[in-house]
Amino acid sequence: MFCAFGCAALAAAADTPPLRHLVYAFSYQSRQRGLKTNDPGEGSGSGYNGNLDDKGTITVDVLREAQDRGLVVVVSEQADYVRSAAPATCAVYGNTTVICDQSKTVNSEEYTLLRFLGANFIDPSHVDDKQHWSIAQSSGATRLSADYTIKTNDGGVMTIEETRHTEDTTIGATTTSVETKVDYNYNRLLPTSIDEYTTEQQNIGVKANAETIYQTTLNLVSDSMAKQ
Repeated sequence: MFCAFGCAALAAAADTPPLRHLVYAFSYQSRQRGLKTNDPGEGSGSGYNGNLDDKGTITVDVLREAQDRGLVVVVSEQADYVRSAAPATCAVYGNTTVICDQSKTVNSEEYTLLRFLGANFIDPSHVDDKQHWSIAQSSGATRLSADYTIKTNDGGVMTIEETRHTEDTTIGATTTSVETKVDYNYNRLLPTSIDEYTTEQQNIGVKANAETIYQTTLNLVSDSMAKQ
């Protein structure tokens, strides 16, 4: 799916100005705790903890929109400390699917932003009379379900709540639970702020387990299509 139009965009990116240039300020926090179990006869194992904080900006250049309304974008991150990431080309869809060039590093906070940038993220035909819609996806050992509710709507300026759950059994079992609040401008088809709280549980058989808490916030700084 990605190379259907994403790879062609890579070749054109150097001499084609973006249709839209977005800049978001972000903050990121990670708190991890876990237990590594020793082999039989070697004792009870050892615990470990890890913290990581960073902040900076994320830049998104929208290169073009495909016939299926998927967007080809180039995303990059400029962090104060360790999480800077070079530009990467991605395909972004309204059902929150994001497919990026696998040869590049794309951080979790970049994915958080990109999944709300699909041109038809809010499809009125999928929203019920309670202002709710849901998605469910499965790919190999990964299963995803998510629910969205429009809590307020003032002329297209919305507050949306997301509950998202992912299970990946590729190696052991990793489950991710996400609670997100999104301020979304339907008239401009973009989020103006995102506040996401994520809990990730990893269980690798009897060898190790870990819990990581992530807190991510993003706020729109500039939009080249905004009216001056």
